[in-house]
Amino acid sequence: MRRRAFRATLALAAALAAGAARSQPARDGLLFRASVDTDLTAEIAGGDPVPNFRAKVDIVRDGAIGGAARWADDGYVAWRAPGNMRAARGTLAFFWRARAPLGTVPFVIFRAGFGDHSSWDAAFLRIDWNGHGFDAFVTDANLSRLRVSWRMPQPPAATAWQHIAFAWDETLGVRLYVDGREVARRDQRADLDSGLDQFGLAGRVMAPHQVQSRYNFMRGSDLDEIRVYDRALAPGNVARLAARQEPGPLPAPDPAAVRAAWLHRYGWDRQRPPLLTAPVTRVRKVEFADAKDLKQWMWKGVDGIAETTWPGVYNRSRLPGRDDYFELPDWNTYVEGGRRYDLTVPAGERFNRIELRGAAYGTLGWSAAPGAKETALATRARGVVRSVDAVAPRQGGVLHFTNAMPEQPIQEIWAYDVGAGTVPAGSLTLDYTVRAAVAPTLAALAPLNAFIAGRYAPEERATVVAMPTAGVRAAVGAGAAGGGGAAVRPAGLAPLVHVLIPASLGDADPDRPVARAFDYGWQNLHDGLDGIALDLPALTGSAPVALAIRVKDPLWPERDLIDLSVSVRPGEPRTVWLDLRDRLLSHDSLYLTVAASDPGFSATSLDGARVRLVFKPRAEALAEHVADRFNQVKDNWGFLVEEHTASQRMALYRRLFADITDLLRVAPDHEQARAYWADIDYRPENLPAFTQPMPRAGEPLWAFRQLEDLRYVRRFVDWWIDRRQVPYGDFGGGLSDDTDLTQQWPGLALMGVEPDKINASLRALSDAVYANGMKTDGLGTITTDELHAYEEGLNSDAQRLYLNWGEPKALERLMETTRALQRVIRRNPAGHLHFSSNWYGGRTIYRDPAWAWQKPYSFTVMHGPILLGLYNGSAAARGLVTGVVDGWMAHARRGADGRWTYPNEIHWDSDAERSGDGGGVTTPLQSAWSAWRFTGDARYLRPIESRLAQAGPGALVEFNENGFTALPDGAALRAGMAAAGKTDPFARWAAWDATGDPTPLEALHAEAIADKAQHEYMYTEGHWWSDRVEQPSEILQRERLGGIALRRNQTWPGHSVSWRFDTPGAAEQVALLLPGATRERVRVIAYNRTDTPQRATMTAWNVTAGRWTIRRATSTDGGRTLLPDAGESSVALERGSDAALVFAPHTTTVYDLALVTPTDPVEQRPDLGIGADDVAWRGDRLAVTVHGLGARASAGGRLTVRDAAGAVLAEAPIPPLEAPADLRPRTAIVRLTVPRARAASVEVALPDDAPEVTRRNNRVALAPR
Repeated sequence: MRRRAFRATLALAAALAAGAARSQPARDGLLFRASVDTDLTAEIAGGDPVPNFRAKVDIVRDGAIGGAARWADDGYVAWRAPGNMRAARGTLAFFWRARAPLGTVPFVIFRAGFGDHSSWDAAFLRIDWNGHGFDAFVTDANLSRLRVSWRMPQPPAATAWQHIAFAWDETLGVRLYVDGREVARRDQRADLDSGLDQFGLAGRVMAPHQVQSRYNFMRGSDLDEIRVYDRALAPGNVARLAARQEPGPLPAPDPAAVRAAWLHRYGWDRQRPPLLTAPVTRVRKVEFADAKDLKQWMWKGVDGIAETTWPGVYNRSRLPGRDDYFELPDWNTYVEGGRRYDLTVPAGERFNRIELRGAAYGTLGWSAAPGAKETALATRARGVVRSVDAVAPRQGGVLHFTNAMPEQPIQEIWAYDVGAGTVPAGSLTLDYTVRAAVAPTLAALAPLNAFIAGRYAPEERATVVAMPTAGVRAAVGAGAAGGGGAAVRPAGLAPLVHVLIPASLGDADPDRPVARAFDYGWQNLHDGLDGIALDLPALTGSAPVALAIRVKDPLWPERDLIDLSVSVRPGEPRTVWLDLRDRLLSHDSLYLTVAASDPGFSATSLDGARVRLVFKPRAEALAEHVADRFNQVKDNWGFLVEEHTASQRMALYRRLFADITDLLRVAPDHEQARAYWADIDYRPENLPAFTQPMPRAGEPLWAFRQLEDLRYVRRFVDWWIDRRQVPYGDFGGGLSDDTDLTQQWPGLALMGVEPDKINASLRALSDAVYANGMKTDGLGTITTDELHAYEEGLNSDAQRLYLNWGEPKALERLMETTRALQRVIRRNPAGHLHFSSNWYGGRTIYRDPAWAWQKPYSFTVMHGPILLGLYNGSAAARGLVTGVVDGWMAHARRGADGRWTYPNEIHWDSDAERSGDGGGVTTPLQSAWSAWRFTGDARYLRPIESRLAQAGPGALVEFNENGFTALPDGAALRAGMAAAGKTDPFARWAAWDATGDPTPLEALHAEAIADKAQHEYMYTEGHWWSDRVEQPSEILQRERLGGIALRRNQTWPGHSVSWRFDTPGAAEQVALLLPGATRERVRVIAYNRTDTPQRATMTAWNVTAGRWTIRRATSTDGGRTLLPDAGESSVALERGSDAALVFAPHTTTVYDLALVTPTDPVEQRPDLGIGADDVAWRGDRLAVTVHGLGARASAGGRLTVRDAAGAVLAEAPIPPLEAPADLRPRTAIVRLTVPRARAASVEVALPDDAPEVTRRNNRVALAPR
């Protein structure tokens, strides 16, 4: 009965006739209503009523009123926001049911996203269960949040329906209602004017580039009767909605408050813009040649889109309301970013006015060149959101904005050259006049009218059309071309006028008279638009009127080509020559807006205004058009690549598609545009052609191409170190993504390329993680999902050890992480060791049922325990690895074909299994391989054998060791690989490894060189998110190291050796191959392309410790035929030990190394270690912290200080140290007096120089005083 009454009140039919339109337009303040009785299409919608995206949201019958939407944990539904929700004010109301018992873990209930943004999740509005009640917020145009929080006295039952309403108004603040009662409010005025994209149900993100419920954002619930109103409802309205009634009369806005907000939005509450004093004023828009935050290209503060900002958005934020229980990493930012914005003015360009939109406050300065002395230009006060500063003319140089409060954003900053002038004649002019009496309903204007209706409230939709000044001509008996009827506008409109200029009058609506013999517009016009002359009629009144003039990008009306503030005196007509960036116009209509401070300003105020489009020769317009469109593509794709969306239903992709299409329309041969489109469109065959470089005469092709490939990797790493890394240590990826980037660092350094430079870079990043407070008790400080938990510095701790083997700091950080993981990996009621949470950190571990899942990506954090178990055989570390693999394998099932299968996800509490989304499905195999290596137990190979049976021997690409030589059935797998006849890089490497024929390597590296060259710009100057760039080196590592040391998420070190060359740069001159490397036998084939012998130190890694023989030979056929050139020698080799090798010039040199006599495994020994951080001076008093790092206790030792010649200056005993079996540091401080000026090194050693895990941590060089 209540449902029938409700529907009657709404005046909606109980059933719809077949074929009738389902949805009704917005009315009476109700913008959107989805009853979700039978489906998810809204019954009332001011915009699109049909969901834009939907997955796993269904209808159930037991709603609060009829049916309800059942949102699965991994489901989502999103409706488009334009026309259905507004940012400046509104009310969202719905009935909500938890469906599962509520605990203390927060989760998202509802989201709405900005139309564009610099933040990844673009959250405009969110309503959450906060763990004890409800939180709700809206985000203002400057990133701060108007947030309220309410703690419930008693959580509702899982089956109980709650009515939730959240109201916001930029003139009032926000109000939260539960079951019709106001429970929280925040009274605060704010600038909320923004475009919105989508709203609905999505746990993790609802943004113009992604809609998703994934990772720890997977907790669905039930919703019913979703409504969105165009204003903040009064308490009585909300109470009636909660009582399942209509809201009754809605409150009217406060005209004075709305007026104050209007003036504030444009900055007119603080200042009046400069007057137009000349009959004709020219305004040249100066495009910045570069825009940087520290070293990162940051275009979003100058891109013309108000919703995007400089700086990037911090999730651990200082801004009000941003830092909450959903702790995302600080992606795509510098730790010390947001403080200074450096904008390069092109040489020869002059500016004398700066306009700035956004809440940032601080100082504007200018310097003649980067690094030159800065001159102060202006100071911007706190509380301003729009400002205009006239400054003394400057030419070229760099404009700086220094933020008084880091993170406060700039939405847009514009530089103009303003002065008296004339309108240029141009190559041609299209002349239009505003006809306020004509309805702007031409067919060509339909897309713009739809945009205006979706973006602006009804009172902000005053629209006029500019028609050809010369009049519209038509043939006898024909209808008037472009006739639009008479305009009808309601009273009380805001002083904002949309001026539409049709691209053509040839478009026509159906069911109208034929119009012929006349058209007017720029379609297919050869020349380019130089600018727009706007002839403003004299305004009425008694005081100057401030105007804001914005010209919209015809491709994307949310983007402004110019945004200018001026003032005019009443009675003075004025012409403004808007010297825009040149455009070769598409077939889209043009659009500009004029807003005014005078409330009497209206559409009729612009009646008779002329709009002249002045064109210039195409060749002159091409450069600016191409440069701007390419910057727009580059900026958008650098952000969008994080999700790599390719759906036209995603606004960010739609904008990208429009920009790249327009760029290629105008410049089809633009090499980088073609490369970008090939990447965007997943079509590598569309990449521009690449010409392979050629070797010198007599140089083996395989060797030349391997070194060219290696050179591209080095150039990539160098660029990121030199051009993006800053003194703090980060690269602009919020450190979190930076630690993904640097997974590529160890492999290159171990191949002998710039090892000291790369290690210094990696150490700086690793230490920056700690300096930034990103680690707490061995885990990430933030509480995050199973994948990003690893990326909060656990990965950089592991990376550090590869290049600093035995360093106490690196090892003890891994010990702390391994110890901390014992709180996450726990034995469940079934007796299995599983990850007990997929949402955790060093401060909080959530274990409620929805977050108690072990998932494939959970295993990424095993990197630290794996390395620690490898280093000193730590029983705790190895036990964690084998234990969690045992727990996973306990769920194995054997099929009729004998193959074992393993679940993707396992619930800790119940041992239940599910398939999940398949992300990272093979990640646990890294731990399985490690468990096999730790124990030698072949049962740990079962998951790997299952993977190989399913995917074929090519799946060995996922393992860093050479699986063909390491696995018991490696020979059979190699034969299967050869039979498959594949041509991917791993298959070609395997073909060479099997036969010794380098021909497959020649083809492999030819493709790699082309791919790296074609993507080099994108991966460097494209300024992508730092975790999305890679110049792969894994095949190079297999060739030069005998296996992969490290690739992202491939964590067992598989390299047999590493290299350090005596001569800088020699690594790029000596090609290396290690075919069929095993723990007992290593062959090195090297070609030295230089004129001199190249000496190198080869360090052993994945080898059996013992006495090895070395034989050297030369070869003229790539190693197949050997000519011995030295007698056999022997050397002690073990993990971390060195051997000196020499490679003859222009010759292939072959070294064969073979194990003769094994010794005790290194990981079973004691170990003493010191690092650079362990040495402290006070005058000539030296204190050295010595660490016990081995598998067994150390029986004391000695510490020695030497001078530069190696002479002993002082010695002191080291006391016995226990082994860190409990994963806690064991240290002793040794003190002695020594002349500091003479001290050059400190060394430690066990008694009688007994063997240790490694000697690489026994010596520290002292910096000269």
